[in-house]
Amino acid sequence: MTRSKNPSETESGSFSARTCYMLHGALVMIHIMLIVSYIYGWEHHVTLPFTPTNTDFWPVVLSASLQAFYTLYTAVLVFLTQRLAMSRALVRRLKLTTIHDISSAWAGLGSALSNVWKQIHIPASLWATTAVTTYLVCISVLHVTSSTLLQFQTFNSSMTTNVSTTLGWVDISDENITFNQSLVENWGAITASLPVISQFPGLVSAGISNNTVYDIPQTSSVVGHATVNATTVTSSCGLLPNVTYSRNDGTATAPYGDGNAVLMAASTPWTDQIQVLRSTGAVIGGVRAKEDFAQAAVLLMVSTLLEIDPSVQQEVAVPMIWEVSLSNLFAAANKSIEVYFMQCSLSINTTQVVIDTQTNTLENPMPVPQPSTQWEEMLQWTSTTWSVNAGQILTDSGVSGYAFEDASGYTSEPSIVDEYIMSLVGLNLSAQYIQWDYDEPPVSNFTLTPDNLNAAVAQTIAQVTWIAGRLGLASNGGATGVKPGQGMALIYEEVTALRLNLLFATSASVIMLGLTLHTTGAIRASRNNQAPVTNIGALQLLWLGHHSASVHKALQDVEHPTEANLRRAGMLDVCFASMTSDEELPMTSLIDSLPVQAVDRDESDDGMAHSSWV
Repeated sequence: MTRSKNPSETESGSFSARTCYMLHGALVMIHIMLIVSYIYGWEHHVTLPFTPTNTDFWPVVLSASLQAFYTLYTAVLVFLTQRLAMSRALVRRLKLTTIHDISSAWAGLGSALSNVWKQIHIPASLWATTAVTTYLVCISVLHVTSSTLLQFQTFNSSMTTNVSTTLGWVDISDENITFNQSLVENWGAITASLPVISQFPGLVSAGISNNTVYDIPQTSSVVGHATVNATTVTSSCGLLPNVTYSRNDGTATAPYGDGNAVLMAASTPWTDQIQVLRSTGAVIGGVRAKEDFAQAAVLLMVSTLLEIDPSVQQEVAVPMIWEVSLSNLFAAANKSIEVYFMQCSLSINTTQVVIDTQTNTLENPMPVPQPSTQWEEMLQWTSTTWSVNAGQILTDSGVSGYAFEDASGYTSEPSIVDEYIMSLVGLNLSAQYIQWDYDEPPVSNFTLTPDNLNAAVAQTIAQVTWIAGRLGLASNGGATGVKPGQGMALIYEEVTALRLNLLFATSASVIMLGLTLHTTGAIRASRNNQAPVTNIGALQLLWLGHHSASVHKALQDVEHPTEANLRRAGMLDVCFASMTSDEELPMTSLIDSLPVQAVDRDESDDGMAHSSWV
C-alpha cells in the first residue's frame, strides 16, 4: 500500500497555522489597544446615563458578553494550538513517551499538571509539558479575568443648570387670603391635615424640614444638587404675668400696662395640655375697644409643670378648678389645676440651602434653634401682620374629638392644632383621655421646657404654611390652600454615568502567543513534513502498534503495564514524519524500516540524542 501527497491536507494545515497565529496576534493587539486607550483615557468617552435600571443591568450584560466572547475565542485558540503542536511533535524526532506526555497534557490543566509531576521520576518531556501547562494556565487566567477586563465604573462630573422652582413659602399675611368668607373652611381643611404628619413623625416631605420651608425644583430628571431659598420659622414663648380668669364667661384677661389688656377665650383644661387661645378683643384705658391694638402672634394656655423660680410662680400661675365625681375615692371633689398663659412671638429668616434634586430633601437639615432654656416673663407685645395672621390661623381648627367634662358638666375640648403641638413636645392626648375616662384625678406629671415649646410652635407654623402651599398647588389656587409662586434655582448637575475601567490580561495573551510560536514550530516548520496520524490517543496507539513492529516489540516486553513501566518502555526515539515530495513512499517503510537500535545522533530541541525511523 502506498500513500501519496494530498494537497488539500497541506493547504488545510497551512490555513490552520495562519489562523492560529492571526488569532493570537489579534488578541495581543486588542490588549495593547486597550492599554493605549487606558493611558490616554479614551474609554472615558464611552458613558451611559445613570438610572436605577441600568445600574444593575449594563454591568451584567457586559460581564456576560465578555465571558461568552473569551470562552469561545479561547476554545478556538486551544483547538488550533493543540492541533498544530501535536502535528509538530509527531514529525519531530522525539521519544514515544514525550509524545504521549505532550498529548496527555493537552487534555486539560489538571492532566497537564499531572504530566509535569511525572517528569520527576522519568524526565522525558519536562520543558514541553511545562509549556503546555503554562499555556493552559494563561487560558484559565483569561477565563477568570474576562468578566473584569472591561468594567463599568460610576464617576461624577458637574455642570450648572437653571431650572424652575415652586416656592415653598406662601404669604398668609394677605387679608384677602386670611379673612375671606371661606376662612374657617379654608384653614380648617389645612389644619385638619396636621394629624397625618403627627402619626408619621418620620415622614420625609419635599419642601419642608422641621421648621424650615424651602423651594423645590419642578423637575426631578436632573441629577445633582440645587441651591434654593429656604424660610425658617422661629418662635419665642414667654409667660404672661398677672392674668385673671373667669370661669363663668370663659375669659382670661392679660394686662399689658396703662390700663390696657388683651382678652382671650379660654376654658379650664385637663392637666398636661397645651391649647391655642383666640383673642376676643382688648381693653384700652379701662374700656373694651374694637379698634386695632398691638397683640401677640400666638396665645397659649399650658397646664403642664414648669421649672420656674418660686418668686415668679405667684405672678404667672393661674389656679383653676376642675370638679371631679365624688364616687372617685382617690380624689377630692374639687381639684385645683395650675395653668400658665403665654404669648409666642414669631419671626422668619430667609437663607439659601442645598437640596438633592432627586429626593428634594435637604443635604444638611437646618438645626432647630433653642433661644431659651429658662422660662421668662414677656411683658412687651411684639408682632407683625404676618405673625398675627399666623396665630389666628392656628385657632381656626376643628376639634380633636377628645371632650373632657368635669362633674359639673363643664367641657373642655382641645383642637386639632392643640393635639399636634402636644404631640411635638411629647404629650399624648389620647392617653390623657383614657385617664379621664377611667375617672382618674387630673395630676400633672410632665415638665415642659421653653426650647421644646418654641420648636413645636415654629414647626406647626411651618407645617401649616407648607400644607397651604401644597393644597393650593393641587387645587390650582382654589378655595383650599394658597397657590405658591414660581422661581428659579441653580442646579449643580452631577452627570453620574458609567464608564469603562480597564483591567488587562495582556501578559497572559503575550505569553500564549510566544508559547504558540514555540510549540507549533512556526519559525522552523517544514511545509512538507506530515505524519500518518495527527494525535496520540488510544486509537492512534493501537494503530501504530499494529503497523509498527518496533513499537509493538518495545511494548510487548512490558509484563506489568503500570504507568511507570509503560513510560520507561516508551523511551525510544521515533519520528512519524513522511516527506510529501513527488515521490511516493510505502507506508510500512515509514514506520518499520529501522529497528529500534538504529540511532541517528541528532540533537533535538531538548538537547537529547534521538534515533529516527527511516
